Amino acid sequence: MANLPPHQKSLIYNTTTSTLSLTTTSPPPSPTSAAEHTIKVHSTAITNGELTWGAFVPWPTLHIPCYDVSGTIHTPAPNTPFTAGQKVYGRIDAAREGAAREYATLLASETALVPEGLGMEEAASVPMSALTAWQALFEHGLLTGDEYTATSVPHVNPATGVVVGGGQAKGKRVLVLGASGGVGLMAVQFAKLAGASFVAGTASSANRSLVESRGADEVIDYKTVTMEEWVGGGGGDDEGKEKKKFDLVFDCAGGKSMLDGWNAVKRDGGVYVSVVPGFREPEGGKPPGVTSKWFVMVSRGSELEAISRFVEKGLVKGCVDSVWKMEEYEEAFAKTASGHARGKVVIKVAED
Repeated sequence: MANLPPHQKSLIYNTTTSTLSLTTTSPPPSPTSAAEHTIKVHSTAITNGELTWGAFVPWPTLHIPCYDVSGTIHTPAPNTPFTAGQKVYGRIDAAREGAAREYATLLASETALVPEGLGMEEAASVPMSALTAWQALFEHGLLTGDEYTATSVPHVNPATGVVVGGGQAKGKRVLVLGASGGVGLMAVQFAKLAGASFVAGTASSANRSLVESRGADEVIDYKTVTMEEWVGGGGGDDEGKEKKKFDLVFDCAGGKSMLDGWNAVKRDGGVYVSVVPGFREPEGGKPPGVTSKWFVMVSRGSELEAISRFVEKGLVKGCVDSVWKMEEYEEAFAKTASGHARGKVVIKVAED
């Protein structure tokens, strides 16, 4: 492959002034270990709130943001199955430099081949959303069993191409709070893939059709009804209300919705999982017998590779809210920060 250019276009986040800027004189990346590929970036996606993470990770003063990436391998990490020229995607750990630049590094362990038929802009929208939802439902929510293994979750048999494990969550009820965002939309799809008997998601009326298109059995308008009201709708005794509650509540919303979600989780065996900072138990403590977990997604290329098989079959779809040029970074970050993006906001880095 050709040598890297001496300078490249990059977005820079100044952690001292909390400002973003665009430069054309950023140096090319230098892999810090033999486990890193150098990739030519096609697109990257923004995660809402990512610029606040500097308090938790060792960023330098001038840091490159955006961690979901699609691109082409320029120089592969040695002793891996990847080769130069392959189209790949993945999620860069936020403690490292991001992908809002023309060339970036990606660990082999974070890398998966872009699914056949998936465009590079949509590919950039998938990794964080898909991996977070997958780990929330199956690893931490244990929707399909008492342990998390490669065979305890839905998967595509590599030899036959047949979907296996589609009924493992039969009889389970799943609620996704914030179902119209990138993570929420993935969670709805994974719950249905696992065979959950009833999957509900909270969203505004404007996003009802989007959430329904991903398989939700019911979309609950959080602007007009709380989960406490929904569970108690139609009256009934405590036993009747308990039947309307959910085996697994997954919080992608935070705030009042997160606290309200406690009203919807089943006692004695229910699970409440959140990925939103500030997750906490309600006053007086959580319902008896409920397990709760807050976690940070771990980037695993092997999981993304497994998810890719569902994407290729058309059983899982990403969602791109909008695509922006690098020069439009201010508008792109503002759209993400508005909280009203339908899916992921993508920045297209490649010129062609």
